[in-house]
Amino acid sequence: MNGRSVLVIDDDKDLLAVIARVLRTAGFDVRTTSDSRSVSDLVRSRPPQVLITDIMMPERDGVEVITEIRKTTRGIRILAMTGRSHIGGLNLLEMAERLGADDTISKPFDGDELLAKIDALLSGPSRRLGEGSLRPPPQ
Repeated sequence: MNGRSVLVIDDDKDLLAVIARVLRTAGFDVRTTSDSRSVSDLVRSRPPQVLITDIMMPERDGVEVITEIRKTTRGIRILAMTGRSHIGGLNLLEMAERLGADDTISKPFDGDELLAKIDALLSGPSRRLGEGSLRPPPQ
């Protein structure tokens, strides 16, 4: 996994520190931010291979982040995470995938589960049209 880059966005600074430690130990180049409004600048300045974003954040939610990255940047794999998978009848993880996340993960998760998700994102074809796939994902 050497030389792989990840940008992690979450308003929980303690969780950011834990995720960064797990990823750095596994050999990733990791940047973190708790300011979801700064994501565009961070991606523009040095695009990561994988963007991990929380879905529920106070300033700008992960759905907005996913939508913007998909409109403006190609080739970034997106992993959406949340500790609250449903709001009423709305499944936030399914919604994140429909809007452009390549995969999702529910909090709490352990380091091995996170690394397996990232490994799968980096080793397989993207499910997003135009990023390594020749046709849209199956419906």
